[in-house]
Amino acid sequence: MTRSTHETHYLIAGASHAALAALHAIRLVDDERILTVIAKDDSLPYSPTVLPYVASGRSTPASVLLRDDRYFADHKVNFLRGRRVTAVSTTERVATLCDGTRIRFEKLLVATGARPVVPAIPGLADVGFHVLRTLEDATRLRDCLSGARHAVVLGGGLIGMHAAENLCKSGVRVTVIEMQAQVLPAYFDADAAALIERAFAEAGVALLTGSRVERIIAGTPEFSAEIAGGARSAGDLLLVGAGVVPVIDYLEGSDIAIDRGILADDVMPTSAANVWAAGDVAQARDFYGSAPVVGGILPDAV
Repeated sequence: MTRSTHETHYLIAGASHAALAALHAIRLVDDERILTVIAKDDSLPYSPTVLPYVASGRSTPASVLLRDDRYFADHKVNFLRGRRVTAVSTTERVATLCDGTRIRFEKLLVATGARPVVPAIPGLADVGFHVLRTLEDATRLRDCLSGARHAVVLGGGLIGMHAAENLCKSGVRVTVIEMQAQVLPAYFDADAAALIERAFAEAGVALLTGSRVERIIAGTPEFSAEIAGGARSAGDLLLVGAGVVPVIDYLEGSDIAIDRGILADDVMPTSAANVWAAGDVAQARDFYGSAPVVGGILPDAV
């Protein structure tokens, strides 16, 4: 492992919507001081929201990239691909990366996004299930579609429903299993959700709302999802879309205050001086109350 130390004025950990919006805003007022962006993926930045289109084959990986190499060069950005932050010292103002590189910063934006939740369902680990959060996830799912006949999607949130739509349009029979009484409970009220459910049902998607999967029974080639009450739903492709949690484990031991996400004030400073948080990692006051919440949607990130 290398142990070199680099200097930067602005350090942005993450490379999706929040990070790119911050990069743009910084360069509007400061086009000289060193700016470094760290991306965990080997690819150029992309939006997680369009990954279902890549999985279905309606879009190519190259067509969903948010920026190109020329953009980073024009904006004088040190863009580090395939790196993860593994530790942050706010007293030393140093971030340590997975390869041992240390980056000393003056100002840090934490925008490392979220990772999929894998529910503790008995038997789930015995099935080769998919998640959909990275470009690699999307291409892996796309490569499995050619032999799939019936997909089961665990979760009726945004990613689950978006994926179900694209799987259906790819000719795969789809069943969505959602624990809540409606789909998209974090986004719509019951009346709006009912309209969406009707459109999906008319397209041939089976929606099992108010249903909890108790276990997954592995089989070849089909598995079976056993639902509370005794019903079963069989399939040969399983996608887990049970939500996400912020990627903040590398901040353990730092003096950055954390609850469900990184606690941030109205203009995104954290409890540590010269450290801000934005996007899926940030827990802050929303428009409807004073209690801090993890927004987790693209407009909030930007």
